[in-house]
Amino acid sequence: MLLPRFHPRLRQSLWAMVVFLAGFSALISVVSHYFLIPALLASHDATPAEKRLLSGSAALLMAVVLFILCVGIMLVFRVRRFFFPSASPARTKTQYIDAWAEAGKRAHPPAIDE
Repeated sequence: MLLPRFHPRLRQSLWAMVVFLAGFSALISVVSHYFLIPALLASHDATPAEKRLLSGSAALLMAVVLFILCVGIMLVFRVRRFFFPSASPARTKTQYIDAWAEAGKRAHPPAIDE
């Protein structure tokens, strides 16, 4: 029990965040090892056209990785609940009374002297 006094959902969110960060770190290391470092080494001897091709593909890869990061953060921190809240309880219909009828019941008309 790492956090015994905290709410269980907080503990679940913390573990989800740790798993997400570990997975994202693994993704970044794989992308760096298999693409970024070889592309950086290849760019030293590349022509201007090849450099443009490398920079374009690196920008595309960066956009994909950032998209995965943003979507993962939204899923981990459950941002959806702010935009799509859970179902609220059924609404009750307000019973309106006729104010004039209620006033008529409560009124004490003056006695008519004959």
